[in-house]
Amino acid sequence: MNRIKKLIVGFLVSAMVLGMAITAYAASGTITIGNANAGQTYDAYRVFDFVPADEGNLQDSGGIYKLASKFSGLPSYTYDNDGSSVPMSSFFTVGDNDILDTSGLTSEDDVKVFGKAVLAYVKANGIANDGSTTATEDGVATISVSEYGYYVVDSSLGSAVAVDTTRPDAAITEKNSAPEISKLVKSATNESTVYGDKTGNDAQIGDTVEFTIEAKLKVGGENYAIVDTLTPGLTLVDLQDSNVSFSDSSLGFSIDNAYVDENGNKGFKITFEGEPKSDTTATVTYQAVVNKDAVIASEENINEAFLIYGNGTETTHVTTKTMTYPLQIKKIARGDASENPKVLPGAEFQVIREFDNSVVKLTKVSDTEYKVDPEGTVEAIVTVTETPVTVEGLNAENYVLVETKAPQGYNLLESSVTVNGTEYKHAQQVTVSNTSNTAKAQVAIVEDGTGLTLPSTGGIGTTIFYIIGGILVVAGIAYFIVRRKADAE
Repeated sequence: MNRIKKLIVGFLVSAMVLGMAITAYAASGTITIGNANAGQTYDAYRVFDFVPADEGNLQDSGGIYKLASKFSGLPSYTYDNDGSSVPMSSFFTVGDNDILDTSGLTSEDDVKVFGKAVLAYVKANGIANDGSTTATEDGVATISVSEYGYYVVDSSLGSAVAVDTTRPDAAITEKNSAPEISKLVKSATNESTVYGDKTGNDAQIGDTVEFTIEAKLKVGGENYAIVDTLTPGLTLVDLQDSNVSFSDSSLGFSIDNAYVDENGNKGFKITFEGEPKSDTTATVTYQAVVNKDAVIASEENINEAFLIYGNGTETTHVTTKTMTYPLQIKKIARGDASENPKVLPGAEFQVIREFDNSVVKLTKVSDTEYKVDPEGTVEAIVTVTETPVTVEGLNAENYVLVETKAPQGYNLLESSVTVNGTEYKHAQQVTVSNTSNTAKAQVAIVEDGTGLTLPSTGGIGTTIFYIIGGILVVAGIAYFIVRRKADAE
């Protein structure tokens, strides 16, 4: 008899366990997020439990909602909606048998505000999610949940993706777009060499370039940070708080001017605190100086920026480029029409920048190569035999070559150039082209002529005296010889 009782009890217990398993399985469901952003994390929070009237006909039978236990404090919560206080009682109230009256959630706008309020409450109270997923590269994101309910889904792109009831499944759409970043050259020492589309500029080593970054931050977005790096030819001018501004809701932020990326490029990182209460544009305006380590065209000095957001996702990296150019100076004799005219050594030139009438300071790299260097001590280049001399680091603009010393046996340049009211004698103007590069540098040919033979007056001058004197000397010698011979006889 006892054995039969034990069998019956075991059967009943097994039946109960099996029934519980079937109930749990039946209550489970999924939330599929359409238009999901790759790499973003999506968290689901069950605010209301849903009790269906007929589990066999979930979609049509309806049901009732009850407040989920971990949201027990939500009815007394008041949400600050951009300065407007919104009590949760305006959306739902708890009635008899804990059944909710949700008549306040009738429109899409109501649901949006409610979703944002729930997520604010979640973050304020450290409430754990009821399911989470990360969107794949192809934009697929599905959250598995264990109970029927009314869920609010949070995205690291921005609060309140959507709200829906699982019966057993729900499909919602990500309506938060990914944040964006843009970068432009705002100005430069010589404004005329900033490109029309602001994507870059030409510059002389030592010039200052001003950049502007605009990052479009989304309401409720998380973990925003702007990163900007510069290749070694550009030196960052340290940012201050005043370099950062906001179009709408401002955020706290910190600036790291000593940021270095994995390639060793230096730059800055601005880390924003909290979440924007509305869509806002963060603008960063800052400067960099083209330094003596700048690469010469066709290579580019690059400034790169990107925005980090959400679950460590990076936006597309945006860049600007700064170009600087070489110029070869070839000194030849005037009138040398040969295919490869002789290069004259020993000529000395100053390079004057027409933009500001400044003498371009240089560092001598070798006998045939000089590089622009604002801290350099060389102010004149010297030509050598056979090979033209190259000056690197010039802007695509006008320069004046002033010859201060001519090659031996030649005259200084006869031409002069007037710039901004200043006359430069023994000078020649040259315009550096933005097509000049290290593989095929632009050549400026400078011609010198030899000095002329001084003309005579046309008279015989003192020559006659030398002739007469010579005749007299010869006559005297002849007379002396004849006289001596006569005396001997």
